[in-house]
Amino acid sequence: MTTALMVAGTAPAPAETKVVTDWTALMPGDFVTVVEQYSTRHSGWIDDLTEDGGILWLIRAFGGGRRMFCRDNGDVVTVEAA
Repeated sequence: MTTALMVAGTAPAPAETKVVTDWTALMPGDFVTVVEQYSTRHSGWIDDLTEDGGILWLIRAFGGGRRMFCRDNGDVVTVEAA
């Protein structure tokens, strides 16, 4: 019988993220994190976005419902870096 031990420094590193400045590059179904006015984080899947990329609707993870975010309000979208 083998017991797995967690050795310091062997945990997977947290994923790096990058800020998406051009929201028109996003697509419905993309998993993103929106940082609302530089404070509150909301993760989920993009449901829809305006053609100009100024507004997006997010289906928040863990049953958080659907929420609208606006780039002009200072909301920032991040995605996991590839």
